Amino acid sequence: MGVTAHFLNVGSGDCTIIHFPERVRKKDNSEKPERIMMVDIQHHEDHPDYQNVINYYKANFKRSDGSFKSIFRFVCSHPHQDHICGLKQLLDEEGIKIWNFWDLDHSFEPEDFEGHPTHEDDWKAYKKLGCDDHPCTTIRTTRESEPKQFWNDDEDRITILSPSKALIKSAHYKDNGEKREKVEIDEMSYALSINVNGRKIILAGDGRAAPVWDDIYTNCKKDLENCVVLKAGHHGQEASFHEEAVKLMNPKFIIFSNSKDEDKNNGASKLYKKAVPKAEILKTCDIGTIIVDVPFDDKESITYSIRK
Repeated sequence: MGVTAHFLNVGSGDCTIIHFPERVRKKDNSEKPERIMMVDIQHHEDHPDYQNVINYYKANFKRSDGSFKSIFRFVCSHPHQDHICGLKQLLDEEGIKIWNFWDLDHSFEPEDFEGHPTHEDDWKAYKKLGCDDHPCTTIRTTRESEPKQFWNDDEDRITILSPSKALIKSAHYKDNGEKREKVEIDEMSYALSINVNGRKIILAGDGRAAPVWDDIYTNCKKDLENCVVLKAGHHGQEASFHEEAVKLMNPKFIIFSNSKDEDKNNGASKLYKKAVPKAEILKTCDIGTIIVDVPFDDKESITYSIRK
């Protein structure tokens, strides 16, 4: 038994589902509930190559009585279209409840809603989810917030790598103090480390190597050590590759969530392979949805499976 990470094949976008199973803590025999965390959504209603996120969720997270399990925590790494696509449909889906919503403290607004037919509806759903009158709990936090490890007493052990207060400021303001005309929202996206009894799953977010990963590498070295699964930053693009951080993490598996065109034009496979030659690079565009199991027993091997 352990934590299972589902990296869905959604093309040029992201959707990761982390399953924390029901378990018993050895030190005091206390029971810990099952929890499901979804990080971002890029939903395809009817596409021959990509995963229908909502159908996938309903098929894989169903209770014995046929009802659907709740999403304990929905994390929007940042509200670009390829990270909130399908959010309205998820909220409208009968039987799927979201308990907690992790949002960013920002003033970003889309310049337009061109490029995807559901973008405006998904943006409105995103804003609705973060409203005070929505029944789910909204959490806007930073690396400096206390406690640094959120719900550590419940064994989820999620540590925030980004955003920091400095990254939020730099996303909104230039070095001279002038307000940016356009908020660099991906430069303050959530990057998270999930500790599974010492072994870590790291979700790198969409921040570029500078300033984001310079900031993380400078301030979070201990939180990067003993990484076994790395979801590569910004879909595996070169812009998010940080050589020193990748070498420090030294992951066993590196996951690219991308499309074939994106991988061909911007993929950083060679850079990652040079930095950590022993790592196995797995790409959703090549093999489909990737499911990685990290056992609670650190003596057990980490395994993965593929789902078309």
